[in-house]
Amino acid sequence: MMNWNLETGHQLAVDNEGAQTVVTILHQSAGQQQRSSNSFTTGIWLAPPQLTVTPTGAILKIVATNGESLIQIQGNNIQLQNGHQSMNHATASVAQSSFEPMQPMQPMQPMQMGNMQMSMQPMTMRMGEMELNMGSPSGEKPRFCTECGTSVRLTDKFCASCGHKLS
Repeated sequence: MMNWNLETGHQLAVDNEGAQTVVTILHQSAGQQQRSSNSFTTGIWLAPPQLTVTPTGAILKIVATNGESLIQIQGNNIQLQNGHQSMNHATASVAQSSFEPMQPMQPMQPMQMGNMQMSMQPMTMRMGEMELNMGSPSGEKPRFCTECGTSVRLTDKFCASCGHKLS
């Protein structure tokens, strides 16, 4: 059995059980343990396995009675690649398979469901007669009743707290 510690925090164990090569990945973190294992028919090993670390994982080269096998390891994923390739070709193809970066999300459009409305700039939610504001649009200052100091909306004609007529 061969063991390696990968830079990604994963441990890799490879064993030859008759004609089968068993590859196991173990990842441990606080309160969690993940194990992934696959078995491949490679034949009896003729030489110790060789591990090449790539930017996205690792490539395991097995030389056995059935020929040369390349096993790709990415995270907890273990896959047998086409055998009889050169190690450099396999490493290059794995490095090129990186993911495209995610595009930023579009701003959220105002929503309306029944008598409920919600918008994000500024965050406002209206439901029937109730309204919740989490900020004011740029340039708009908060408004207060001149009689009692309670916060009032721009559309209010009278203060909801004291009934004072607003100008």
